Formats: sequence, structure tokens, C-alpha cells
Amino acid sequence: MIKITKRSFVIALACGVFALTAAPAGAAKVKTEDELIAELASPKEDVVASTMLKLEKQFPTSPKTIAAVKGFLGDNRAKVRRKAARVLGAIHAEVTSAEIKTISGLLKATDPREVMDGLIALRGLQAAEALPEILPLLQHADLKVIGDACRTVAVHGTKSNIPALEALLQHPNAKVQKEANDAIFILKNKS
Repeated sequence: MIKITKRSFVIALACGVFALTAAPAGAAKVKTEDELIAELASPKEDVVASTMLKLEKQFPTSPKTIAAVKGFLGDNRAKVRRKAARVLGAIHAEVTSAEIKTISGLLKATDPREVMDGLIALRGLQAAEALPEILPLLQHADLKVIGDACRTVAVHGTKSNIPALEALLQHPNAKVQKEANDAIFILKNKS
């Protein structure tokens, strides 16, 4: 039994040494912020979106990153403008009223995923002024949009928004009822 253990240890040690010596050759070079920002010029929306995600993770508080991402809020590619809004919301960036208005434009999209990305982004921002565009989404045809709208009203709303949510307590979908109830609970506990 001891010989098997020693043999297993030697094999594991050899594998570990091999992995350590092979790793640097196969490891990807970590890109600088400037290199990533340069990648945002790609015409490929998937490249731009994935690069924004890398910037979000590696440089979330950098003014350069925030400015670069803000530049894509009005992009004509849906995936790019959605990702820009989501990144800004995720890092709780400071945004202007004009930028909130641009992000709120996502709420008018026909694609429910774009609407939800707008709602998710707004939840991470100081965007109470967008509430008039958010409230009508409590009556949206897509149940997931209604749920996201409830969560966003809970973040930016006040006790005066409770009646709009109470109407959803009679909704035929139990998940919508729960989202509305959770939002009402949050709003009732706001000071």
C-alpha cells in the first residue's frame, strides 16, 4: 500500500511540474486597459460586447473605461448598446440625465430581452427620473419584463407606486404576484 502511495505521489508531482512548465507558454497575455479599449473599435458586435465585459471585470472604476463604454449607449447594434447599458449599471457608474434617457430608450424595444437589459441597467444607476418610462412596463405582455419592472420600481419607486404594484397581486401568474408582493414589501419599508 505504501508503494502505491509513493508511486501515486511521484506521478502527481511529475504532472504538477509539467503543468507549471507548460502553463506560461499556453497562457493568454493579460491585456491592458488601453488594449481593451482599442478592441472596442471592432466591427464585430460579439467582440465589442465581450470586450466591454472584460473592461467591467478588470477596470470597473476607471474613468477611461466608463467613458469608452458610455460611447456605445447609442450604438446602432442592439447587442452592443444593451451590453453598454448593462456594464454601466453593473459598475454603478455616474450617468447624466441624457444618458439615462438613452438607456430608457431600451425600454421601448420590441425585443423583451432588450427591455429587460434596460431595466437591469437602470436598477444599478441613480435613475429615479426614469420611473415614468418604467411604470407602464408593469402591464407588458412578457411576464419576465413585468418581473424586472417590479424589481426596478422597488429600487427607484416610492410608497406612492404601491397601488400600481397592488394591481398585479391579482395577476393570473403566481411569479408576477410574488414579484409585485416583494416590490411592495420593499417600498413599504423605504423611509
